Amino acid sequence: MHMRKWLLSVALLVGALSVGSAHSAAPIPYDHLAQRIVDALHVTKGERVLLRYDPETLAPLEPAVKKLLTAKGLTVETLNYGPAPDLQARLDRTDIYIWLPAGEKAPTAADQRAILAAWLDAGKGRQIHFHWVGGTVDPDGKPGVHSAAFDQQYVEAVDIDYAKLSAAQDKVIAKLRTGEVRVTTPEGTDIRFTVGDRPFNKQDGDASKARTDKAKMRVDREIELPAGVIRVAPIETTATGVLVVPEARLLEDAKATGIRLEFVNGRITKATAKTGEEALEAYLASSPAFTFFRELGLGFNPKLVVPPGSKYLPYYGYGDAVVRLSLGDNTELAGAVGGGASRWLFFPDTTVTVNGDTIVANGRFVEAYR
Repeated sequence: MHMRKWLLSVALLVGALSVGSAHSAAPIPYDHLAQRIVDALHVTKGERVLLRYDPETLAPLEPAVKKLLTAKGLTVETLNYGPAPDLQARLDRTDIYIWLPAGEKAPTAADQRAILAAWLDAGKGRQIHFHWVGGTVDPDGKPGVHSAAFDQQYVEAVDIDYAKLSAAQDKVIAKLRTGEVRVTTPEGTDIRFTVGDRPFNKQDGDASKARTDKAKMRVDREIELPAGVIRVAPIETTATGVLVVPEARLLEDAKATGIRLEFVNGRITKATAKTGEEALEAYLASSPAFTFFRELGLGFNPKLVVPPGSKYLPYYGYGDAVVRLSLGDNTELAGAVGGGASRWLFFPDTTVTVNGDTIVANGRFVEAYR
């Protein structure tokens, strides 16, 4: 009898292991992802590429991308993330800058980001961003915990109907221009603003030179994969209302909960929190830019949904109907707020209306805007 129970236990254990292995993370298709990057660029023979990569993060992607680009007659330089004292000289001979994924140990330094921004502002080239790990975020805008589930999701999110994505974005952009935009959440966010004729950044996966030559602002030359968001800097003086943030990590990861930011004419006039109010005050005081309303972002990618059981959002909130409302410098979006600092805040459960007509209801696009 004991032997039978033991055999049954072994059989159940083996069965459980088999089920687990059947659902284990699929290998990342590096060649396929490389092809997606190159396809998005619509490269021309003779273009010069600077390829940045992290040997510790999705390392096989670098040779796969380089091979495809070289086969198309492009000159490709590669450079690890980290110190790059000759970055300006490299950019002076570059048409395309590619950001491959980097881990937490390989961020791009502030001085390099400034050089890259100036290069883009001068219209000397275009970038394609494939951040991957760094795109997984907490709703408070800080980095989330990336997992194999997100890997699989990002693989799927580059294989979408780009024409359908672009058409849906155009339809919503046209609607957002028609009047007062109102964003509300169950937690109490209720803010209104207008976008007027401010330019929209439309991330639809097109990183061609023909597209970026029409850029109206810096981020129009920074193309993201996975694609999916539209971004705009609303007319600052029109932003009035309240942002309610359930919790957020602030300076040195000090936490505040029940955050309430009240805006009048685009500036915070009152900031309170149920806990951590001093930490909130210190954070807002750390840069004058944090007192300004910055941006509306709205995601469209149907594959970038929150995985079951996860509190983190995939790829910077580019997923279907995710709203990003942020504080700070919006000059990259052709806005009027400078100062350098910015802070993203994500809201996956909003209702968005324009002159009372609903675009998003409870975190889902209404049928007319799908």
